[in-house]
Amino acid sequence: MPNLVNSNITIIAFALCLALGLIGIRLAPHLGLLDVPGGRRQHHGLVPKVGGLALSTTLIILSFRPDYRLPFTPLETTAVAAMAILGFLDDRIELRARWKAILGFLLAGILATGAAHHLAPTLLPYEILGMTLPPYPWLAFGLLLLLFWCIPQAVNLIDGSNGLATGFALVVLLSLWGHGSRHPALGGALLACLLLNWPKARLFLGDCGSLSIGLILVIFAQKSLAMPHPNHILWLFAYPIIDVLTVVIIRMFTGQPISVGDRNHLHYQISDRWPHLAPLSVPVLLCIAAMCGSEIYLGRTTMLVPYAGLGLLLSLSAFFIGTKVLPARVPDEIVKVDPIVLDSANEPYSNLRREPRATEWKKNLTVLSVLAIFLGAIRK
Repeated sequence: MPNLVNSNITIIAFALCLALGLIGIRLAPHLGLLDVPGGRRQHHGLVPKVGGLALSTTLIILSFRPDYRLPFTPLETTAVAAMAILGFLDDRIELRARWKAILGFLLAGILATGAAHHLAPTLLPYEILGMTLPPYPWLAFGLLLLLFWCIPQAVNLIDGSNGLATGFALVVLLSLWGHGSRHPALGGALLACLLLNWPKARLFLGDCGSLSIGLILVIFAQKSLAMPHPNHILWLFAYPIIDVLTVVIIRMFTGQPISVGDRNHLHYQISDRWPHLAPLSVPVLLCIAAMCGSEIYLGRTTMLVPYAGLGLLLSLSAFFIGTKVLPARVPDEIVKVDPIVLDSANEPYSNLRREPRATEWKKNLTVLSVLAIFLGAIRK
C-alpha cells in the first residue's frame, strides 16, 4: 500500500509540475523571465527561466494535502521559501553574487541553529574525513552552517547544461531512496522539469529552481545521513563540491575574479575540449555522481563503485586544472599578438561593465523590501 501511495504522489506531482511549466513558458516574456544567450551562455534564442517557479508552486499546492507535503519543520519550510524568493529575484533582476552569498549565508545560519539545537541532546563523537570530532554543539553548528550554505550554491553553479542540475537532484533522490528515505512529490516534480529541460531546453530551472532544490536536498540529506556518519553527505554531493573546487582553484591560479562566471566548470570543459563528446557530458557526469552517491547504500558491502566514481571525478578535475593552470608550450617563433584579438580572447571579462551605483542600490532595496515583507508575513 505505501508503494502505491508513493506512486500516486509521484504521478500527481509530475502532471501538476508539467502543466505549470507549460503555462510558465507562455507567461515568461510577460514576467521578464527569459535567459538571454551571451558570454558563457551559448544556448540558442531566449529560454524561459520558469522551471524553478513551476516546481516551487507544485510543492506549495501539494502541501495543502498532509500526506503529500515535504517532511519539513516550519523553520525549514520558511528557509526553502525564502531561498526560492531570493532565486526568483535573481532571475528577474540579476542580483550581484555577493547578495546571493550573504543572504544564503544568513538562511544557512538559521537552519544550522535549529539543526544543532535538535542534535545537541543526542550528539556523540563522530568521524569526518578521517578525523574524530568531539560532540561540541558549537562545532556541529559550524559544520552544519557550511553544509547549508555551500551545497545550495554548488548546485546552483553546476546548473549550466541541459538536464544537469535536475538530473543530479534525481540522482541524489535515488541514492536516498536506496538508503531508505523516499520523497515522491519532489521526484515527480523534478521528472517534469527534466522532460522540459533535456535534451532540448524548453525552459531552464533558473536560480529559483537550483537554489531551492539544492537547499531541499541538503535538508533531506542532513535529516537522513548527518549522524552518526556525516561522511555520507560528502559522498552524496561529491560531484558539485569537486566541480566548484576545480573552478575556484583555476580562478585563483589564473588571476580571474572568484565571483564572475566562466566556462571552467567540468561540463563546460568537457564540451569545449572534446566537442564530439558534448552530448555525452551530462550523462557521463550524472553516472559519476551516481557512483559516488552509491556509497550511502553500498558502503557496508563494497566501496569499489564509490571509489571508482571518486577516482574518475578527481582525474577529470586534475586534468582540467592542469591544462588551465600549467603554462602552455612556448612556440619557437615569437608571434605578435594584436591587442584587439587579445581583448576578445579574454571575454567575458573584457566586456564586463559595472552597473551604475543607482541601479545597484535599487536592486539592493528591492531584495531587502521583498524579504522583509515575506519574513513579516511569516511571523504573523
